[in-house]
Amino acid sequence: MTGFVDRGGLDLASTDSRHDAWQVDLDRIELDVLLAERALDSGAELRVDAWDVPGDHGPLPADLAERAAGILARQRDVMERIADRLGVTLRHQVVLDRLGLGSGLDNVPIYLDVSA
Repeated sequence: MTGFVDRGGLDLASTDSRHDAWQVDLDRIELDVLLAERALDSGAELRVDAWDVPGDHGPLPADLAERAAGILARQRDVMERIADRLGVTLRHQVVLDRLGLGSGLDNVPIYLDVSA
């Protein structure tokens, strides 16, 4: 069948290489967002692959605009959540510094209840 590309067993219509390139870039960006969301939800360390600026594929195809807007909204949410976590971490560090238990001391055991 002409006009179809096999991608992992799925046959997808592919008549526009620019459209396909945008799909791949959106997939990569969405995967990074998903990994960040999962790390934030689980409290795990946030690790993502090095990110490159997507290639110049020309204007975003109109039929991908809604998907791109959704990914952008999720990115913004992740950035806000990361900023909130950094703020909490900074406040904890300030408390530790005031108690003389900042990161400058060698392996000083401490328990600080921050649940209140």
